[in-house]
Amino acid sequence: MIKKYKELSCLILAGGESKRFGEDKALFEFAGSMFMERALNTALDVCADIVISIRESTRIKDYNMAVDRIIKKRYGKNKKEKFNIKLISDDISCELRGPIKGIFSSIKSLTGEFVLVMECDAPFFHVEAIRVLIEKAKTEKVKAVVPLWPNSTVEPLLACYKRKDVVYILDMLNDCSLSLKDNFLFNDVINISRLLSSVYYYSILDMVKNSSNLSPYIFININSKKDLDKMVLDKKVFSVYSKYLMKGDAKSVIIKKINKFFDIKNPKNEPYGIMAKALYYWWVYVITKNYIYLDKSIYFFKKDSTIYLKNGLNFMGDKLIKILPDFNNIITI
Repeated sequence: MIKKYKELSCLILAGGESKRFGEDKALFEFAGSMFMERALNTALDVCADIVISIRESTRIKDYNMAVDRIIKKRYGKNKKEKFNIKLISDDISCELRGPIKGIFSSIKSLTGEFVLVMECDAPFFHVEAIRVLIEKAKTEKVKAVVPLWPNSTVEPLLACYKRKDVVYILDMLNDCSLSLKDNFLFNDVINISRLLSSVYYYSILDMVKNSSNLSPYIFININSKKDLDKMVLDKKVFSVYSKYLMKGDAKSVIIKKINKFFDIKNPKNEPYGIMAKALYYWWVYVITKNYIYLDKSIYFFKKDSTIYLKNGLNFMGDKLIKILPDFNNIITI
């Protein structure tokens, strides 16, 4: 019997633009089930508090009809299960972009201590993975558990988070984004785990070793129909993500930080911690155009990157460095 978690809510991200896929991925039918149907059925197996995040309010009617069909197909006429499924479109007042905008717009409608974020285009993701992630979050007492590939790439959109901590970080990021507009570095950040105080980056290979019901392919997300065709025709689910599995030996690791972030609404709140100071000095630089603060900001961003590089999380370390501006080539912002 599948265990349900009272302390868990699920947030299904179905608001992607699907540009590479060519049509709405969430409503795309694969092997008899829509992508969203697979995600929703998985969520219903483990919790009763669910939000489906969609991009535009004009699509709510279409998605509601799809959800009704899924529920009818699952429970029939004798619907005894009690559950709360909400469809929430992106908050137009939010300055964040991409998946993080969907999370910001939806997460406050959930009630669980933990939130399992699920992108609907990972059709093989299933209940056992959720169980492993939330159990690890509870035993390690961390703010998030994020799957980690051997090449150090992470899956922040198939991960378990402490809800209140994520809400705090997202509010802070959105305040900065509203203040700095396009001059804010983290407008479209996906991986908010970098800003949390404790994160367990859980090797997918370790998960597989510890659970006979898991295989690495369940964490694969589908970006194009070509990816899907490869897996179906070749019958090799690893073929799409072989680069994630074959190169690298990133190990499970806990990253801990202490940060007290700058509060734009309360400027007297002094920042403390590497990322807190990095974001603060970036904000001051954009406001003042004083290059001393740009230099300080880049120093702390790079210092934060070294934490990941020293722990074998090269993807996390390198990604932050890549988005930093070249100090020598900056003329103005």
